[in-house]
Amino acid sequence: MSTTPTQTVLTARDLTRHYSVSRGLFQPSAEVRALNGVSFELEAGKTLAVVGESGCGKSTLARALTLIEEPSSGSLKIAGQEVAGASKAQRKSLRRDVQMIFQNPYASLNPRQKIGDQLAEPLLINTQLSRSERREKVQAMMQQVGLRPEHYQRYPHMFSGGQRQRIALARAMILQPKVLVADEPTSALDVSIQAQVLNLFMDLQEEFNTGYVFISHNLSVVRHVADDVLVMYLGRPAEMGPSELIYQRPLHPYTKALLSATPAIHADPNKPKIKIVGELPNPLNPPSGCAFHKRCPHATELCEQTLPELRLIDSRQVACHHVEVINS
Repeated sequence: MSTTPTQTVLTARDLTRHYSVSRGLFQPSAEVRALNGVSFELEAGKTLAVVGESGCGKSTLARALTLIEEPSSGSLKIAGQEVAGASKAQRKSLRRDVQMIFQNPYASLNPRQKIGDQLAEPLLINTQLSRSERREKVQAMMQQVGLRPEHYQRYPHMFSGGQRQRIALARAMILQPKVLVADEPTSALDVSIQAQVLNLFMDLQEEFNTGYVFISHNLSVVRHVADDVLVMYLGRPAEMGPSELIYQRPLHPYTKALLSATPAIHADPNKPKIKIVGELPNPLNPPSGCAFHKRCPHATELCEQTLPELRLIDSRQVACHHVEVINS
């Protein structure tokens, strides 16, 4: 039996995004390294989940991947096309190939425009379809996401939160992009609705073979949807690898602490709870060496002085000097 070769739809190499921040009158400006060397590959039909505390660079990564912001350095390829140096026409084509879903569906919709017109707008801008063909395609997509025909003429305020996120998903998928970046797409929804929306995400991914970058704080949701997981801390990857491998046996101390804090209905009483002491460092003045060393119980002088690079250990990438000793 023949197998279909996998297609890489998104490639990031040492991606960075730095911001210059004013510190007040007569003070020199400071630099925030919100994204500081992120590398990964995403295949068609697969989901990469990006997790970490607030301020770790997840949303900055999302804005860079969707071309909302220009990376400071590094390489970003969408469907094999390098973003840096691309012409205006090439960027327009690339933006069609990568779409984004935001955390708040109501804020991402125009309150003065009917839903049918909002769903048809990407087709109007990016295709040569006639008005009747656009309407037909919009109605077909509405049906796929569980919206009724009469919803075409309604405004965003007339829908529930779950329905609005279905609308946002329909608008993102109507161009059949190669990559979909979802930034906390279920956090604003009731728990009872989250499972429905997640299942819809997975159904559409299976149909269109879209690669997903799924950004979330909810590690239980991530386990349900992700093929691979990228754990970030202060703009850098801490651990990256297959989802089940990381959930079954996390290696980095930060990953261990994150998973330990995940709520569970049937918690294992024998599983120790790991507490992270202290707060996320000030990004204007990050610590030397490993950014996690001030909160890590295993930190040594080496951690304070030397930045750990990602290393391949047990079929995943880990940025920790003492990972073998910690997990021995």
